[in-house]
Amino acid sequence: MSTDNQNSIQLTWYGRLGDWAKQNQGDFAVVAGFLLVALISFGIGYLTAPGMAKNQLIIENPQADISETAAGNVGGTGDGALVSGQAALKQTNGKGLIVASKNSKIYHWPWEAAAKKIKPENEVWFASEAEAQASGRSRSADFAKLAPAGYTK
Repeated sequence: MSTDNQNSIQLTWYGRLGDWAKQNQGDFAVVAGFLLVALISFGIGYLTAPGMAKNQLIIENPQADISETAAGNVGGTGDGALVSGQAALKQTNGKGLIVASKNSKIYHWPWEAAAKKIKPENEVWFASEAEAQASGRSRSADFAKLAPAGYTK
């Protein structure tokens, strides 16, 4: 009678699951290895991928001669793409280059996360960084890091 009792224990779901796991132990190792390699590959790819461009690209005058633009003679300023890019930003939003909140003493680039949280009725726009500083405000922590390429005060 004890053998019948042992057989009934093995027929329970727990016993059948244990037997099945022992029989397929090699398959579990292959699947676990595959998942581990996939996760490691994804992590390495994520860490080595170039970051998304956070600065806006604004085409001010698409009809202009490319050689003229490359030479930095846009509008006869001689300052090249930086001045034309700042002018294009002013024209694009119609307000200015730098934004701050009425309730804050910190100014931001318009594409900064903090600047996007400013309510439109609280926005204060400045044409230049010098104008923002003259109002008694200071740079945000990410201002230099998020500045357009070649930006100088």
